[in-house]
Amino acid sequence: MNNAKPVNQISFKGMFLGILLAVIVVACMACFYTIDTGERGVVLRFGKLINVVGEGLNFKVPVMDDVKIMSVRDQNLTVKTEVSSSDIQTITVQVSLVYALSPSEVGKVFQTYGMEIENTLIRPTLSEKINAVIAEYPIETFVEKRAEISSRINTAFAEQVAGSGIVVKSLLITNHDFSDDFNKAIEDKKIAEQGALTAKFTLERMKLEAEAQKVKQASLSPMVLQEMAINKWDGKMPQYFSGSQLPFITIK
Repeated sequence: MNNAKPVNQISFKGMFLGILLAVIVVACMACFYTIDTGERGVVLRFGKLINVVGEGLNFKVPVMDDVKIMSVRDQNLTVKTEVSSSDIQTITVQVSLVYALSPSEVGKVFQTYGMEIENTLIRPTLSEKINAVIAEYPIETFVEKRAEISSRINTAFAEQVAGSGIVVKSLLITNHDFSDDFNKAIEDKKIAEQGALTAKFTLERMKLEAEAQKVKQASLSPMVLQEMAINKWDGKMPQYFSGSQLPFITIK
């Protein structure tokens, strides 16, 4: 009796085992994933948050679990906005915010804001605080008090987002620009002030010169005046005299 199996049956079985082995390998590989340094993994099972995992190699259930990666590194956010001073002047300011997500509160942040915390909380809150603080200062004090204004915005923003899972590292006004009308007004003011200073200096100089001339005239004695006349005489006798005395004495 011949027990040999058909070649086609052997080939099919081998192919099936090969495919099954490949599926098992792929499934096993899908069970493991890595979280990089400075990140956290939010594990969702059928959409429900069940865990937050840290850096390194981690395990998940294929098909059932989904992992969202969130950074806990420092983030630098730049906001540029137009605001009004207390005297209703327009200022364009650029603010640089450095913040990070608290590693221990990543799950809370995801549940509340998903992956959009920057657009749903940080940007609108920061813009509101920038406007509120700068609105308390007249535009002419802005440059002098820029550091103070930055500090106040930082404090107001940090207080507003406290408990949301955000750690505020620093906040600075990195640039500003006044409106064209205000810049022209400042330029006109500088020109007027310079003109006033020039006029004042000229007046003071004229007063000093007049005083000096008075002192000089008062100090000239008749003998000194006669000596000055002699020094200027060209050696010719005048044709007539208007007074009873010669312009200078020639005989002792």
